[in-house]
Amino acid sequence: MALILIAALLTGSAGSAIRQIGLTQNFLAKSLVNKPSVEIIGTLKTDPNWGKPKVIGSRFRSKSMTALASVSSVNIDGEVKSIRLPVRITSSKYIDLIPGEKFSVSGVAFPTAERRVAALIATTGDFKRLSQANYLQRLSAEIRNSFRETAKSVGGAGGALIPGLVIGDTSLEEPDFIIEMRRVGLSHLTAVSGANFAIIAAFLLWLSQWIFRGVKARLILTSIVLIGFIFLVRPSPSVLRASVMCAVILIAKARGVRADSVPSLGLAIAFLILMDPFQAIDPGFALSVSATAGILLLAPKIEIWLTEKYGREKLAQVIAIPLSATLMCTPIILAISGLFSLVSIPANVLVAPVVAPITIIGFIAALLSPIIPGISFLLLLLIKPLAQFIVGVSNTASGLPVLMLPKSYLGALIAIFVIALIRFKKWLALFLLLIIATLIIVLPGGWPGSNWAVANCNIGQGDGLAINLGNNEALVIDVGPDAKLIDECLKDLAVKKIPLLVISHFHADHVHGLDGALLGRDIANVWVSNLDQPKSDRDTAYLLLGATPIHQATAGETIEFKSAKGPVKIEVLWPTKLQSNFEALPGDGSAINNSSISLLITVGNLRIFTAGDLEPPAQEALLALTKIEPIDIYKVSHHGSSFQFLPLMSALQPKIALISVGAGNSYGHPAPSTVNALEALGAKTLRTDQDGAISVDGALKIRTKRNDWWNISWG
Repeated sequence: MALILIAALLTGSAGSAIRQIGLTQNFLAKSLVNKPSVEIIGTLKTDPNWGKPKVIGSRFRSKSMTALASVSSVNIDGEVKSIRLPVRITSSKYIDLIPGEKFSVSGVAFPTAERRVAALIATTGDFKRLSQANYLQRLSAEIRNSFRETAKSVGGAGGALIPGLVIGDTSLEEPDFIIEMRRVGLSHLTAVSGANFAIIAAFLLWLSQWIFRGVKARLILTSIVLIGFIFLVRPSPSVLRASVMCAVILIAKARGVRADSVPSLGLAIAFLILMDPFQAIDPGFALSVSATAGILLLAPKIEIWLTEKYGREKLAQVIAIPLSATLMCTPIILAISGLFSLVSIPANVLVAPVVAPITIIGFIAALLSPIIPGISFLLLLLIKPLAQFIVGVSNTASGLPVLMLPKSYLGALIAIFVIALIRFKKWLALFLLLIIATLIIVLPGGWPGSNWAVANCNIGQGDGLAINLGNNEALVIDVGPDAKLIDECLKDLAVKKIPLLVISHFHADHVHGLDGALLGRDIANVWVSNLDQPKSDRDTAYLLLGATPIHQATAGETIEFKSAKGPVKIEVLWPTKLQSNFEALPGDGSAINNSSISLLITVGNLRIFTAGDLEPPAQEALLALTKIEPIDIYKVSHHGSSFQFLPLMSALQPKIALISVGAGNSYGHPAPSTVNALEALGAKTLRTDQDGAISVDGALKIRTKRNDWWNISWG
């Protein structure tokens, strides 16, 4: 046994090392430091898909197409090398290619954190098709395109789900829907999984019994069709993984020898890792293996136990499979996400009866779509209510809270411990779970605390601050780059009404999350900077705000609100009515940064200063314009960058400094010099990349919402 383990470790390590050396020690990889302009010749490996628009730094980047390709030739500064490397390509234009087609294109090569590829190629030129894909790939592309268009004509979230579930085409699915399905534990239904292969294979085996009597002949026919199915759904790593896992289950069941199932699973795992060593650290691979192991090892025992206890064999089969797969996957899910949905098993049980008919009828509709689109359309209309039922279950279940455990191996250990207790001490496990659930729900002490006065949301590389007015009302200053994150933060703060929203300036990392702040909340008034730049972000904000009153705030203005904690006074310290011109500093938009609204906010005896992304020249002008006295809380300007006017910081003398910054950002924020200067002034410095969301009450008691081991809550 020891020799086998050593041999396996050496083989796996050697495979990983060879692959890693191949990706990092080559002509292209060695040139990435200079981000060179390149011309590549390659073959497309995956379907191009539109990526989600996102905020990078202070700018909003529109969506782009992305795909994987295998490069065969690279030209850098006239030096041409024949090379075989996987790369990620992106394009702001539509990529009119299908997998298997050879192309040439120019672009810029960047280093990438994606481990499977050698580089990211941001294309700048047009794609030139050099050769066509083979017949099977062209046929698959034609079926996928026609089936997608048919599903689009069916419409609705159910119509969008069908191509993903049947042939792995998720292009019609909304990102929020995919996140919702993941939260509920139904993410395996948004794209092709091993279950789909098993359903198609079982259907083919059943159908072939009317043609062939021998089991081997049926298996051969099924295998041939499944190979074609792999081309249809695309032979990506996830699809190959699903097909191999399906083959393990089918072979074990066809032979009727359960003892062969675990060795066969081990063989499949070894084969896939040897083919692609990066599978070993892929969460999807771990989940697929665990689910398959659960179906092979636990499902038969659970099915027998349920049948003996309740006498419902069919119902026992329906419950046993999702239950066994969920139990085996739970430790990995907790290690990856820290979320455990109590409705995952019921949701899977509810949708299980409709998955098979959607898969089988959808598969037939896909094959017919390029030949008889009318029949394909009618078949999709037939199964749309079933797909809509899955959507309905997801919508309902996603609104229920999930248990939020530490996103670490500790969460996995907790799950393993509970599963072990269930196996050996059922009543003790149930008793402990009830106690833990009661403590989590009943005991106080969660973020932000009942008496919070100021909260700095953890919204990535951007700003989002809230001032508590009580009665579910808050003043909000900036809304960050991500609508989902600001919405989740305001939900945590129980904010339902915003009497005043301040947008310090129109950089995307301060304003792009606006639609999240608007979600289900009434915003009475909005203050904005006197510089309407960048125009695109400003226009988007105005469009979202609609008829909401908007006012350009300037120095000298004040406004007061009543709150449960006493009067709240807001004084505008910057900008002046006349726009000032300052020397531009390195970065993205000094003029826009220096137009940031700067505020002194007084809540009872608490004094707060916030100044958006104001840079040193404007900070110096502000200090000359206004008498600055010591404050309690300083929301540090420009995410704690090195661009700080130290005399202003000294005049503020903050007791607490809040730095809103994204983890691992490329700007090096916060700068060590800024952190050191704050600590030298005696300020307690907190940063969202390390401390998570931060709240402070009137007595300057601090609470943080970070991923510490003791942070277990409902969310």
